[in-house]
Amino acid sequence: MKAVVVSKAGGPEVLEVREVAKPQVKTGWSLVKIKGFGINHSEIFTRQGLSPSVVFPRILGIELVGVIEKTTEPDRLPVGPEKIFSLDTIQEAHRYLEGPEAFGKVIVLNREGNDDRS
Repeated sequence: MKAVVVSKAGGPEVLEVREVAKPQVKTGWSLVKIKGFGINHSEIFTRQGLSPSVVFPRILGIELVGVIEKTTEPDRLPVGPEKIFSLDTIQEAHRYLEGPEAFGKVIVLNREGNDDRS
């Protein structure tokens, strides 16, 4: 799979698209195929080396739109429909998001683009 990787602190020129291993789905995890993501301010700080806890290399892309490809919790997060993932606390995110450290919110959108929260 492809991921945007930063190997050292720097400007936009340090962003690289690389092939990385596809993560295995563990109990309590879901595998999300990313359709699109953005680089936000915290990731710019990460790229610049301004986040004290950052260890390079680092995979970027923490807010995303994607499709759940595999899951161990199909009743809560079913495979299939496109979703918006806005993540509150991130350890690692990329074209496929993995890790119990990545806590977030999932909003299921209907065909009209409205979320299904009620």
